[in-house]
Amino acid sequence: MRAGKRKKRRTGLYLVMLVVGIFLSTLVVQGVSLRANCQKLATEQSQLQEKKEDLEKEKQEIQDKAQYMKTDRYIEDVAREKFGLVYEDEIIFKAADSE
Repeated sequence: MRAGKRKKRRTGLYLVMLVVGIFLSTLVVQGVSLRANCQKLATEQSQLQEKKEDLEKEKQEIQDKAQYMKTDRYIEDVAREKFGLVYEDEIIFKAADSE
């Protein structure tokens, strides 16, 4: 009769060990998966941070250009470039046509 009890205890012990082993292996697999996901998210975060910095620089350039476009200097530059604005005391040099 004692042999029967020992066998039941061993079977129960093996069953508990199997359940604990499955639980631990599941934890390990989930841990590895979470670590890989964490690394992926960290990489994505750094890429997004770089993109944010680039966009902030671009925003600042646009704001600077908008401020410049409100000045008389900008109006003068555009008039010189597109409409050939020349002041009375200026001398214009033109390249000779090569024929």
